[in-house]
Amino acid sequence: MRKRTVGTGILVACAVGLLVYLALNVRLAPVPNAVAALKTVGMTCGSCAGKIEKALRPMNGVAGVEVDVNGGWVLVGYDTNSANPETFAGAVRKAGFKSWLMKQMSLADFRRVSGRDFGAKAVRSGGCGTGGCGGSGGCGSAN
Repeated sequence: MRKRTVGTGILVACAVGLLVYLALNVRLAPVPNAVAALKTVGMTCGSCAGKIEKALRPMNGVAGVEVDVNGGWVLVGYDTNSANPETFAGAVRKAGFKSWLMKQMSLADFRRVSGRDFGAKAVRSGGCGTGGCGGSGGCGSAN
């Protein structure tokens, strides 16, 4: 009987430990209430878009990222209470691209200008093999 009690106690302790770990390490996605439009130069393919998304997504307050390689635009949906849009272009520059903040707008303004909700349509375009990355330098080398 004692073995069963000890085993149950260990099992309960492990379950509680797992729940505590998950509670402390799960990051809830922020809800965007604004969109920042960054003009970005030097993107040539989908890999470039991936580098930019990887640089922006972990930033505090960033809810979503859309990259338009062909148009040279990066759209960042963010929570104005926890993110500073001025820092977004810096993160893109650190990833190896020229970038600057062109416009900040509310979700309603974005919807009016674009005719869609943010995140409703991925604009990531291009891909290696479409004439972008091959040859000298690779993605992001054009600063």
